[in-house]
Amino acid sequence: MSKFLKSDQLEYGDQTITLYELSALQRIEHLQFIASAAKALPADADEETLYPLLVEQDIRQGARLVAMSLWHADPANSDIEQLYQDVLSGWPITLIGAAVRIVKSLSDMLPEDEEQPDNPVETVALTPEKSLPAS
Repeated sequence: MSKFLKSDQLEYGDQTITLYELSALQRIEHLQFIASAAKALPADADEETLYPLLVEQDIRQGARLVAMSLWHADPANSDIEQLYQDVLSGWPITLIGAAVRIVKSLSDMLPEDEEQPDNPVETVALTPEKSLPAS
């Protein structure tokens, strides 16, 4: 873990998860991931076809952002791709959303007028009808 990166704790049930600010390189990689995903969307899709694809993209982008953050806990023994798959397959959508808000807050990636909620797990409830906060 870099001594320069901020961290914060997220409590979920009886678990405490330490999340870290993204490094400069990770921010670049995150932007590249978002751009690549946007290019993969069909240009001629109608709203009904596009909506589920956008929700899927938001979930994947959030899970990847969380995985990049978690990697800092043990960079020598962690693999971001494996962490990404672990988050996608083992975390509920509400936990991904709460973690995304914390990582974005730590990384100064939220608009200035958005404040960190007191309990992000309860505040950020994601369903297929609701998307993640803007990436």
